[in-house]
Amino acid sequence: MASVKMLVRAGHEVRGFTRSAEAFRSQIADDRVEVAEGDILDRAAVAAALEDADAVIHCVGFPAQEFAHNWDAIRFTLEGLRPGGQFVLPSNLWVYGPPQSERVGPDHPKASPARLGEILADLEKAVTAEGGTVVHLPDVYGPGVTHGLTYSIFQRALAGKSVWFPGDLDRPIELLYIEDAARALVAPLGRREARSVDYTAPGWAPTTPREFADRVFRAAGLSARLYSLPLAALNLLDTLRADRRVMRDLSYLWECPTLLDGTLIRRDLGWVPEVDYSDGIRRTIRWLRDPRRLAERARAAD
Repeated sequence: MASVKMLVRAGHEVRGFTRSAEAFRSQIADDRVEVAEGDILDRAAVAAALEDADAVIHCVGFPAQEFAHNWDAIRFTLEGLRPGGQFVLPSNLWVYGPPQSERVGPDHPKASPARLGEILADLEKAVTAEGGTVVHLPDVYGPGVTHGLTYSIFQRALAGKSVWFPGDLDRPIELLYIEDAARALVAPLGRREARSVDYTAPGWAPTTPREFADRVFRAAGLSARLYSLPLAALNLLDTLRADRRVMRDLSYLWECPTLLDGTLIRRDLGWVPEVDYSDGIRRTIRWLRDPRRLAERARAAD
């Protein structure tokens, strides 16, 4: 949604393709955004949504158990996009495996030991082979981001609850504010040098789970209550729960810090992160405490 808002502000004509037009409009009520409702796995619906489109930012994600559906979703989108149209695929860290250098850039081997990482690497290869652009992002946080461990830190901090985070609380990590992530996805549009290119867009700066959580708690006016979840316990959970079993081979990510190298995306597209952690956390907490959002959540729960 952040990319949609950014494109509208820049004066572009924007069409959102979504399973639920009502849910989409609840987040973006701007009449300048056209909404097409349909299923990303319906080839005809995708083709209709892409009529006259010059570019696509493919923000589609399936649960790990259904991850192979991404093949059809990407294939149908590439087929429906007009010749010469631009395709941008957001991606993550799954493809790299344990880092072989201090900073991971586009030239780092894609050697994931996990099946999900292998599938994603093949998807990325298919996209760049068709002239598309891949943008790898670290964990993203901010207004509108309602999943992942970082979101749970905010939720539990505002509720005055303890946070359990997997692994070493003092290992280096990096996070990217949602608007910076959106700019990284919008930056390749209209740029020929971005065709068939794989970019890595780093977070604001290295931090640690302990330091980031402490910032969140302090911004919420509370003392941090952060505890380490032993990786053995996490691996056991991944083994026992069917919905998490497929993620088990990605557990190395909790032990092997992966920091991205932004040299290429800065050189080609002029992109650098702009929102520091203090500002990003402040904006996120303000959004989470917004009375209108809280009222909407209460109505949805009734």
